[in-house]
Amino acid sequence: MATGKKHAGAGMPMHYECSLHGLLTKSNEPMFRTRLEAICGDTESAHSEMHHEISCVPCVETPIGPLRREDHVLRLRMALDPNDPTGAGRSKNTVCLLGHPEPRSGRGATVRPAIYAQVFSGNAPQFLSLLGYKFHSELVRKGYWFLYRNTFKIVVSQIYRLEEQNDIQSAQPVGPAGNWLVHIAADALTQEQVPRLCEQLEELKRMFADYVELVVVDHAFLENKVPYS
Repeated sequence: MATGKKHAGAGMPMHYECSLHGLLTKSNEPMFRTRLEAICGDTESAHSEMHHEISCVPCVETPIGPLRREDHVLRLRMALDPNDPTGAGRSKNTVCLLGHPEPRSGRGATVRPAIYAQVFSGNAPQFLSLLGYKFHSELVRKGYWFLYRNTFKIVVSQIYRLEEQNDIQSAQPVGPAGNWLVHIAADALTQEQVPRLCEQLEELKRMFADYVELVVVDHAFLENKVPYS
């Protein structure tokens, strides 16, 4: 059986993810990366990453009604070696619960509750099955990230769909060839920290305006609704 641990503290370590998203064109990516190297350290400050992310939904469908809003999609994020993605070694498996974002909050960033729990031994997909969840969809995310001011994780990545379930070698790019997704996020441990982080994200938005347009994604697209069929 798999075992897991929460990322911080006792009980339920919920925090609040404050973020911005943007679409980076192929032509702007080299200049954007150079800019990140300049403000985050140097060429050694970039970290390559690759994840296989599986979305899981409850095995038992909640009847239509207000209680259905309490159902959530769980995401199993499995770290892969970018140089050997089909290898057996995976550094970290994490179960992610991203809550409903604040609707029309007027903030300059997306704000939503988040919980992360690391599965540090055993079979991670089987662990979710034991929690009463089943497979719904999957993707692969590959790219790199920088850490700015020890607070903001700036992820530049491309998304791939799998033609065959759980077959990394069948991955095919999603969207226009060569384009990248930019996700800048910081975690607030309390609601009181959220306004300041949102202000700093707006500063980053202005800083990177020459390379990528960072936006607040409409909350309707980020709601954690279970796609019952």
